[in-house]
Amino acid sequence: MATTISPASAAAGAAPAAARLARPAGVSVCLGLWAAYNAILLRHLGSRCSPQGNYHIHVWGGGRDMNYPIYNYNGSVREFSYTWPVPQGTNICAELWYHKPGGGYESWGLPCEEM
Repeated sequence: MATTISPASAAAGAAPAAARLARPAGVSVCLGLWAAYNAILLRHLGSRCSPQGNYHIHVWGGGRDMNYPIYNYNGSVREFSYTWPVPQGTNICAELWYHKPGGGYESWGLPCEEM
């Protein structure tokens, strides 16, 4: 269910090709994304949805592109909220990246949502 990529392609900053595919808004695999009132809420789902370890979330849309800080996931829900000032109707996507212990990254969710 996870997608593995090399660190070089994850760091490139461009939206992954998978983001161009039709995806349900809100939740994808282990990541939830909600967007409203110029803010986003990101939720790394609990109940050991994905491997324990280090993760970061990449968010883009409306001319903005951010990699948020690395955090440790231990199986409990992790929630983050950020200001994301873009016009109503803007499509925003986020991708949850697991930092594999041996190197590289693995994707554990790619939801998109309209502001």
